[in-house]
Amino acid sequence: MINQARILDTFLTLVTTDTQTKHEGKMADLLQSRLEAMGFTVQRDQAGERIGGETGNLIAKLKGTGGGRTLLLCSHMDRVTPGTGIKPQIKDGIITSDGTTILGADDAAGLAAILEAVQSAIEQGIPRPDIEVVCTIAEEGGLNGSKNLDFSLLSAKEAYIIDSSTPVGTVVNKAPAQTKVTYRIIGKAAHGGVEPEKGINALYVAAHALTRMKLGRIDEETTANLGIAQGGVATNMVMERFEMKGDARSLVTEKMEAQVKHMTEVFEQTAKEFGARLEAEINFSYGPVNLKPGDPVLDHAFAAIRRVGLNPELRSTGGGSDANVFNTKGIAACNLGTGYKGAHSLTESIAVSELEKVGEVVLALIQEYASL
Repeated sequence: MINQARILDTFLTLVTTDTQTKHEGKMADLLQSRLEAMGFTVQRDQAGERIGGETGNLIAKLKGTGGGRTLLLCSHMDRVTPGTGIKPQIKDGIITSDGTTILGADDAAGLAAILEAVQSAIEQGIPRPDIEVVCTIAEEGGLNGSKNLDFSLLSAKEAYIIDSSTPVGTVVNKAPAQTKVTYRIIGKAAHGGVEPEKGINALYVAAHALTRMKLGRIDEETTANLGIAQGGVATNMVMERFEMKGDARSLVTEKMEAQVKHMTEVFEQTAKEFGARLEAEINFSYGPVNLKPGDPVLDHAFAAIRRVGLNPELRSTGGGSDANVFNTKGIAACNLGTGYKGAHSLTESIAVSELEKVGEVVLALIQEYASL
């Protein structure tokens, strides 16, 4: 069993430690000290330097006491804004912020579960495998920490990302690949009141293109969205430039690529029709998670979840996580439910009971891998 009082105390310490994307230094220092106190050797890679952050990813290793297969656990250190100065509140077994910030359970819950599970295993003399812990930077806004992780420092072939806003016992085995897109229509400026016929309105061109384009839910495996749009400099000027940013996602990489091609071709053809031109930036973000029942990483997750008396449930998601990057790099990784709700919002919360359960699941994973 885990120490229930301690995991709660650890969680509260983590959420009250200020951290943001590319500013994870304080959190990294805290986690490194905690991990080293348990006997881990801890390294920081160069990911922070590559993305302009103040620290790199933490890669920690602890030698096992029994046989088994190396267990890799991962959670991220950053959080979205407003995520500093958090004042956690506990009422009726539910932890929230004071309403002026997020809570930061995404992903302090995962970090707390990892720390508590390992500490409990050590204290209780539970046989454990070699354990690798990765605490990533800059997960929010593009998985840039794991994208720049030094994978040469890892030996595990299977990983568990403790970072899903689903009930504890959930195992996310499918998540889409993503490509980010920027489309910029370049028209021609002119005075909107004196000689509008001499201009080419970039917004007008974009509007025509959008009516010809498939967006939203393309099929059960594929989506596309343009979520940012901006342009124009004055109300009396024909808009010369109009820019849109978005993404395409799919569980099938080829479908995602086909959707991006479709969007690009529609913009190109429409721009040409109106005498404008298109500038396009297409950036592949990460590959999909496509794990199937029977894959060892799922079987071991199910076994651990059943050890603590829960019924495992497979689930597909439309969002990305560090699991996408790990799978792209050849490490089979699934995302485990942590039980927090309302992530990225001022109403974010987690039940103390769910926090305890996720700690128990991670401890059960340690036991499971020690027996392999």
